[in-house]
Amino acid sequence: MKRVEVIIDNQVLSVRQDIPLIQALREQGILLPSLCYHHLLGGYGSCGLCVVEIYTGAGWRPRHACLLQPEAGLQVKTNTPTVLRLRARAARLLLRRGPFPKKEVEELLGHLVQKGEKKCFEPDDKEAAARSRAGNPAPGCILCGLCVRICEKIRKSRLTFLGRGKNLQVSFVSAEEETAACGSCKACQRICPTGFIEPSAREAFTARLYK
Repeated sequence: MKRVEVIIDNQVLSVRQDIPLIQALREQGILLPSLCYHHLLGGYGSCGLCVVEIYTGAGWRPRHACLLQPEAGLQVKTNTPTVLRLRARAARLLLRRGPFPKKEVEELLGHLVQKGEKKCFEPDDKEAAARSRAGNPAPGCILCGLCVRICEKIRKSRLTFLGRGKNLQVSFVSAEEETAACGSCKACQRICPTGFIEPSAREAFTARLYK
């Protein structure tokens, strides 16, 4: 496998070139936060937590590490005020989709908020989060797409996205024959970062495609 030298936080590192930058950094012990990345499925860029800054001809620009491939000479900063602020903003948005069965998810997001903005949620933020949760058709789902992608990868294709913008949600694809029952493989349950898919995708996702 080919390796290239990149500059991470002013340190030269030799990393694999055939994997996303977030995975390459993790192999070097640099653990960027993420809820939508999985090494079997690649990058998706939906959670926004793995943001870093890279140097371009126009200066330093924020990018998602899960969507970047290592290139020779690539310069990356993983812990700047801009990076921490952007992660805090992404974490705030994700927190509004809770509560989450896995409490460690809220702990991670709360930590990123505090680290990026040096403060906890103010009362107004809590009220905004409550209003957002009240209108959320599937509280606990962060729309990371991991369940949809793993279901497609194993060629079952029982999950898909439905709607757009604020109405976007994961929906269950009904089968013509119940012999194609969903729930036995539990792939989506295992890969869900928040623990939302319980006891099965059929019960978790109330939206239906081909009812």
